Amino acid sequence: MPCRTVVSGCLASLASTLIFAPPVAAQAGRDLLLPEPRAEIKAERLGLVEHVDAVRVSARAGGVASVDQAATGVRQRATEVYQYDDNVFEGFYRLIDEATDDFLHEMEFAQRFRLPEAGTVEYAVACMARTRDDTSSDAAFTLSFYSGAGNTPVTLLAAFDVPARLPEAGTFICFEIGGAVAGLELNAGQVWTAVSWTRGVPFENTKLLAVDEDGSDGRRAFRGRETEDDDWERWQVDTNPGVYGIRLAVNHPDPDPTPDPQPDPDPTPDPGPDPDPDAGPPTGEGYTDCVPQTTPLVFDGGYNIRMCYETSEGTVGEGKAGIWASGQSGLLWFFTRDNAEVLIKVLDGCGFNNHRWVYVAPVTDLAFNLYVVDRQGNTWSHHNRLGDTASTRSDNEAFLCSN
Repeated sequence: MPCRTVVSGCLASLASTLIFAPPVAAQAGRDLLLPEPRAEIKAERLGLVEHVDAVRVSARAGGVASVDQAATGVRQRATEVYQYDDNVFEGFYRLIDEATDDFLHEMEFAQRFRLPEAGTVEYAVACMARTRDDTSSDAAFTLSFYSGAGNTPVTLLAAFDVPARLPEAGTFICFEIGGAVAGLELNAGQVWTAVSWTRGVPFENTKLLAVDEDGSDGRRAFRGRETEDDDWERWQVDTNPGVYGIRLAVNHPDPDPTPDPQPDPDPTPDPGPDPDPDAGPPTGEGYTDCVPQTTPLVFDGGYNIRMCYETSEGTVGEGKAGIWASGQSGLLWFFTRDNAEVLIKVLDGCGFNNHRWVYVAPVTDLAFNLYVVDRQGNTWSHHNRLGDTASTRSDNEAFLCSN
């Protein structure tokens, strides 16, 4: 299998070269002496590209035009716009076969976003570039959505054809993509938004994806296929600095303020509000950006305990309860019920200092995000970096009792 390379338009000198070599997996029937395919990233700074005002385009589902033509390309206000770039792009990427020095027939770049709750897509954004040597304005691409909580996309959720044009050579445009993509339902958790396109004819007409090399949030992956008849190669994690010029606008439904006048006789406990976004995990190396999706423990007073973890292999999981728990303390486990990973307490100290006290004693070196959330959404959090033995923590002023 030939090496795969990400390059940009050739208007400046080579900026960086990184090589990723995944470990060889021991599988039955495989010659372990044969190396795994490598992916080499080369980023050239395209400093002379000019920015052109955003253009609204209409996505087509399965080759069929959007049904609601009146709403084609119309931007609507979304509850949340997920964006990691700062509107300034220092790099522009495309894939090349290093063995032949030819661009791949098709290439795909995916950016991962974290949705705190389910919602529907309002629009997406893809920022594409065209070099000064490009003689074609055709910039058609495919916008795809994948699930997958690890380091790479897993399951294709939906794909849309996007007819687009870049009218001027040496420019980039951020396309706001409406039409059939609007209304796509997404679950809470991790979602990958991807852009793929085929190489141009001649090769110099191959478009590029804008990259904000100063960005540091979100995870990215890429893949390609050499010819039209080839299968897609496996996804590769992109560890180059920066974020792709891909954004996602999602309309999250407002919570129903009216309670059910006739609840079930034994209703499922309310999981409570989501954690305060300001209490999110650190973004440094080794921390995980996982978001807990379950509430395994609910203590007296409605204090919700949520925890997620990530292993060195990129596997993301949820803390689980069921070993032992009372109204003020409990144990969480990750892999087996026999092996407790975290002891957590939320104690009533209102008679002493008018606060609830939180104590946490983890016994793990995995990366994790742990949250305690009260009924108003106030959040207390504790995090750990992968490979570090987690520290215990106590806070005798975690929550005001008046809350």
